[in-house]
Amino acid sequence: MAKETREALNRFLVDIFHSVLRIEERRLRQMGYEDLSISEMHVIEAACLLQGQGRNTAKGLAGSLGITPGSLTAAVNVLENKGYLQRSQDPKDRRRVHITPTPRGLQAERCHRQIHEHLIDGVMAGLRKEEAAVLVQALEGIARFFSSERTDSI
Repeated sequence: MAKETREALNRFLVDIFHSVLRIEERRLRQMGYEDLSISEMHVIEAACLLQGQGRNTAKGLAGSLGITPGSLTAAVNVLENKGYLQRSQDPKDRRRVHITPTPRGLQAERCHRQIHEHLIDGVMAGLRKEEAAVLVQALEGIARFFSSERTDSI
């Protein structure tokens, strides 16, 4: 691959990553969630998603987010104090603790999802159907790379 192409791809990945995070953070603040960081919002998002799958335990959330159990505990403590998440014991196995969103956490997740929908709408509005299909195919390839074990050696 040509050096210019490599540099353009690097610039793209870095710029897009930071841009999406900045947009999410700005929009969350505009929607009244100035007390949430993007990292915290992603913990809430994972709790919402995994609750529907019955995997909303500390182990499940930490694995889903790719963070240590200790980091998750710290994040959940903060979000519990802010009123976005709550812990509850599993009635079938009292050693298991489920982490669930509160009504405030569910509302924050709905707003976060809206932000993503607007981002997708904005990107798609500038593309023809064929271009959108090529973009999705290329992004699926990028996603496969980043979710593969090949990134462990990076």
